[in-house]
Amino acid sequence: MTDEVRTLLVRRGSDLVQHIDCKFADVVRSGTSTKGGTRKLTKEWFYKPLSNGEKVLRTWMVYSPSKQSLYCFCCKLFGNSDSNFASEEGFNKWWKLNPRIGDHENSPGHEQSFLKWKELEVRLNRKATIDQKQQEVFESEVKKWRDVLYRLLNIIQFLAKQNLAFRGHREDIRGDDSGNRGNFLELVHLLAKYDPLLMEHLTKIKLGARVPVSYLSPETQNEFINLLGQQVRSTIIRRIQEAKYYCVIFDSTPDISHNDQMSQVLRYVHIEGEKVAVVESFIDFFEPKGKNAEDLSNDIIAKITSDGLDIQNLRGQAYDNAATMSGIHNGVQARIKALNPKATFVACTNHSLNLAGVHAASESVNSVTFFGTLEKLFAFFSASTARWNALVAVTGQAVKRVTETRWSARHVAVKMLKNKFELVLEVLEELTDSSQTSETRSGASLLLTAMQSFNFLTFLGFWAAVLPEVDDAQIYLQQRGLSVDKCTQKLCALKTLLVESRDRFVQDAIDFAKTLCEKLGIELKTRRIRRKRRMHDDESFEDAALSHEQELRREVFASFDKIIQEMTTRFQQIQEISDKFGFLTPANLLDSKYECDLSHVLEDIDKDEFQMERKRLQQFVASSESEEDNIRG
Repeated sequence: MTDEVRTLLVRRGSDLVQHIDCKFADVVRSGTSTKGGTRKLTKEWFYKPLSNGEKVLRTWMVYSPSKQSLYCFCCKLFGNSDSNFASEEGFNKWWKLNPRIGDHENSPGHEQSFLKWKELEVRLNRKATIDQKQQEVFESEVKKWRDVLYRLLNIIQFLAKQNLAFRGHREDIRGDDSGNRGNFLELVHLLAKYDPLLMEHLTKIKLGARVPVSYLSPETQNEFINLLGQQVRSTIIRRIQEAKYYCVIFDSTPDISHNDQMSQVLRYVHIEGEKVAVVESFIDFFEPKGKNAEDLSNDIIAKITSDGLDIQNLRGQAYDNAATMSGIHNGVQARIKALNPKATFVACTNHSLNLAGVHAASESVNSVTFFGTLEKLFAFFSASTARWNALVAVTGQAVKRVTETRWSARHVAVKMLKNKFELVLEVLEELTDSSQTSETRSGASLLLTAMQSFNFLTFLGFWAAVLPEVDDAQIYLQQRGLSVDKCTQKLCALKTLLVESRDRFVQDAIDFAKTLCEKLGIELKTRRIRRKRRMHDDESFEDAALSHEQELRREVFASFDKIIQEMTTRFQQIQEISDKFGFLTPANLLDSKYECDLSHVLEDIDKDEFQMERKRLQQFVASSESEEDNIRG
């Protein structure tokens, strides 16, 4: 150990490396013992009991989490090799703590090392060492570099907070002819104009002076970013460990290099003073090792364990609706639930509602054709600025793209087309003029043919009525701080509305299509009668002869029934969760007649203590309401 390191450690003291509050490692003793084979180190051993009953901290005793052993701070610094507390392995025979600690504390070698430690500490504080001048120069140099790093750290924090890029195309530190050197170096040079310390540092670099390191390289920037990320991550993990219970949210997506990146978000309750908040914190990105449920489950469990979290404290898991993640038998959620039955899986309600609409839209051929025509309409106008400008000039609006991931985009697209249908037809007819290119004329003609049909107009009226209700529910579900019971109520209200309006919505869609066809002179074509063959053993199946309108009505009903069926299936789970934890809603907690069912959570909640706290809450609210009535009166 060099004198510089020894001096630095004496200046800082032993408290920074004592680790008195960390989790001590247990040691298994070989052989048999009446007191058991496992021995533990406790915090009490760091205090020396005095004859008057007081306890004094043993400042010399330090614990190494990496070595999982005890060491003597002063003996390690001043070379007392006679003791196990100063050896390379340290002391970890916890069953011999008594009398080894007392013997070492009273040994002559320890006393000499302790006196050397305190003597050097006093001299350093009084600045009375032999090499004081060298120490002053050394401290001055240390302070200068610390100040330089502090300024660079502030620049890195600013760029990270603003989500700005660090690097430039040419990062020539010594010259000013490199153009844009990137945000980091440009900020360094900007602050150097007003900071003498940074100006001195940059001047030495430009003049080619012997600078051991500039701390301006990309490697230094990345090191700072990694250290900041580790600090933030460790703070979040510590808060989660204090909260004990947590939920996980995992999702993967390919990055720009086409590699899957799994994102990890943890949800927990953070209590700070009187402020209680439910927090969702992003933790990390990692690359999964496989794509099947078993590999993904192992990756998730390994990541949670490496973060120092107990899988048994997991109370919720949320993924997308893919079968690999949400499968009830072999999905990731089922595998994790096998390890911890209390890890309730909650699917994204907004995504589930989106999938219900997607499946309903693909239930019939005419419905698929309808949305396909909408997508072709957007592609036709967006492919040319002239077509786009012609559309906006007449309608005052632009067509929207149809996407499966954002169902609200379909609502906007259908709403615009229904409100401006005749104007869109007018634009398409103008684009079929002979002055247009052959590609424009061909595309406009095909769209005119597809849009001027009874089938298209029927589904336009149908989806124009259904999509606003679905979109309203999705907007509500995206509210921040929405509780499970409110979410369930909204979904039940939407389902009830669709069930009660089933016949009316379908009939209104048919009437809308007929009215528009008569107005625009669109022919209501009679569809060829389709006869269904009787099966060999089916005596009850009769030949069916449906007209074009009846066949179309049946397809619309099929799409309508599909969305109701999907909502019933997909939202059954969230209804069960709402019923299971319904006793936690404020209305039920304050209702003295409501009996709270704690059978599912008895291991986590003490029933008697819960009922006592609930009674106090009811009394507090009742008292507050009476005081408000008295003030108003």
